[in-house]
Amino acid sequence: MAHFLSKNVEGIGCDTCAAAMGLVQKEALQNEKQLEGLLDEVCTTLPVDQTTCDDTVNGMFEALISLFESYKAEELCQMVGLCPSLLETLMGPGPVALGQLGQTGAAAPNSMLGEDHSCQNGPAYWCASPENAKKCQMEEFCKKESPIVF
Repeated sequence: MAHFLSKNVEGIGCDTCAAAMGLVQKEALQNEKQLEGLLDEVCTTLPVDQTTCDDTVNGMFEALISLFESYKAEELCQMVGLCPSLLETLMGPGPVALGQLGQTGAAAPNSMLGEDHSCQNGPAYWCASPENAKKCQMEEFCKKESPIVF
């Protein structure tokens, strides 16, 4: 579910997410009626079918409130991928299959990093030239990480 988040939030961390989520939960549950009133006004400002919009917005709000009532803040952060689940914490990362695309060394004995001129070689290859960045579709990354090349 973390892939639904529009910004890169990987660096936020579990504690920060849980604190923020707890605050949002508290405020939403304490101010549920006021929020419902504000959401009722949303559809009147949009050029859409009023009834369909009201039903959709109210249904989504009810589902959100239900989530807030049913789960702890840390559990909600687990749902969006910012906190590890207890099972993940206890078990660690899952097994890695050998021979997957992009692996080098013992994991992929038939290929070596840097052996070919491909996008699989990562940032050192992508940002070596504007042509490589374009070929690998990493222009924005290289502009931020290696501005000298651009």
